[in-house]
Amino acid sequence: MNDLMLSSLKSYWERLRAGRVAPYRAEIDPRQFESALENMFIIEKIGADNMRIRLAGMKICEMANMEVRGMQPGQLVNEVDRERYERLLNVVMNEPAVVELKLEAPNRSGSYHATMLMMPLRSDFGDINRVLGCTAGESDIFAPPLSFSIRDVTVTPIETNQSGKSEARQPLPGFAEEQASFDGPPPRQPKLTSIEGNPEARSRSREGAPKLRIIDGK
Repeated sequence: MNDLMLSSLKSYWERLRAGRVAPYRAEIDPRQFESALENMFIIEKIGADNMRIRLAGMKICEMANMEVRGMQPGQLVNEVDRERYERLLNVVMNEPAVVELKLEAPNRSGSYHATMLMMPLRSDFGDINRVLGCTAGESDIFAPPLSFSIRDVTVTPIETNQSGKSEARQPLPGFAEEQASFDGPPPRQPKLTSIEGNPEARSRSREGAPKLRIIDGK
């Protein structure tokens, strides 16, 4: 992978997953790869044979010459390769694996070449049913729509660490407090403070009746 934009995005994804199979969708911070936002997309698997493009950058829509959000992901390639492309999307989510595609499309000056990177993402419920993708073309000059053919495929299985915490979700800085582990010491009970009750109530010293006290758990 020679394209700086794709390699930087993959490095960010690797750091974010931190040895797990895949990071969560909610962990993605667009501020970390602003230069790639126009070229990125997210595909969601809704059912066994139902996938949709949930997000797509402006450059992706320009290449297709239409708004592709909400459409089937096959719209990103030519009709001949759509079935193959959807099989590769399932490889990304089911293996799971990182898939890199070499693409080619007819253009005014001959052929336009691009590289597409696809990596798995988890939903908030932990299912791997999303694909984070990015397409980097050889230049910003092209005649849309680009009907991409798949010329080469590289599938890289994802390696995880062997610790029992490999699939634990990482807390989001600034959005959630770190959670205590279940095997740690029991939580400390809140300090209780007594507050004087009804001043008209009879005290034990006068009448022998218990004095009313209100317990504040703050």
